Amino acid sequence: MTQQANASLPDLWGQRVDLLGLKLETSPLWPQVETLYKELSQAGIGFRPPLYVANEWGCPDGVPIIGVPFYLVDSRFWALEEQHADDLEDSDRILMGLRHEAGHAVNYAYRLYEEAEWTRLFGNFFAEYDDDYLPCPFSRKHVRHLPGWYAQKHPDEDFAETFAVWLTPGLDWKARYSGTEALPKLEYIDRLAPRIGHLSPSVDPSSVTTDPDELAFTVAEFYKRRAEADGPPVDELRDSLDQDLRELFPAEGLGIDGATVTWERRRSIMRTVSNYTGSRMYVVKALLEFLIGRLRVLGVRAVPGKESDSIIGLTALITMLTSNFLRTRHFVDPAPDAAPRPRPLVGTCP
Repeated sequence: MTQQANASLPDLWGQRVDLLGLKLETSPLWPQVETLYKELSQAGIGFRPPLYVANEWGCPDGVPIIGVPFYLVDSRFWALEEQHADDLEDSDRILMGLRHEAGHAVNYAYRLYEEAEWTRLFGNFFAEYDDDYLPCPFSRKHVRHLPGWYAQKHPDEDFAETFAVWLTPGLDWKARYSGTEALPKLEYIDRLAPRIGHLSPSVDPSSVTTDPDELAFTVAEFYKRRAEADGPPVDELRDSLDQDLRELFPAEGLGIDGATVTWERRRSIMRTVSNYTGSRMYVVKALLEFLIGRLRVLGVRAVPGKESDSIIGLTALITMLTSNFLRTRHFVDPAPDAAPRPRPLVGTCP
């Protein structure tokens, strides 16, 4: 972020996003979009999914157009996203996201999900969708493209992830997924591409009108709403983990403040736990921020020279708590008066 961009943030905070005149074609993302189109062409896919500025990544249900988050389109937002998410996507991750969304767009453009072979390989396109799905780590039935086990979230995501792997230049997917149940899915797409490559889409993206109110909020409202919507029930933890935190940061007297050393490593912890549990990043972020708050209240410290031991232990604790949340919607056994929360969908593990 430049000093000029930082200086504009206070004014930006109260502005309506839909009135800022954001344009993808003049954004820092456009080179990645051109790369995506080139990759599609090289793979024999003539369809070029249109893109638009949206409130998050995604394609509208059944519509072959790609929404790109507004906070990635203009560099003035980048510092805010770093501050509120601790996870601003770099150019490589943006391109990975574009490949994934292109998979959705191709699926919708040609109504592939209506084909019997698609359903046999990927499952029921109309199955229930759950953000906090329960994955089966290292499943041989699914590819891995985006961080975590995202292909296991839903049949539609399974196809999009498989398409993205197939599309990635230089990736020897035949060797990587040899002997796995994911290979027939990749081979299906490899056979599919020549069949649809030069066909006009069944669903014409130019006939689609996006929601005119999708960006009708201020920047402040966006981050407030996202925090509220994504916030897991960290308050139910209260002081129940204080003894565990004292044991993880056991220094008496000299030592590095536990809250400080954890804050400095928060992004690495967030990404690692999210990647290996399959949890949404915001779940891990909220949990980590709560634990940092408790460390600060307790005033505990890491033993000098053994700070890594404390962080390894804390990461294991966060991983366990996050896994509990994915299974039960609670981090720990809830208090008797806790409000019931919906249980996650059944995972794919035997």
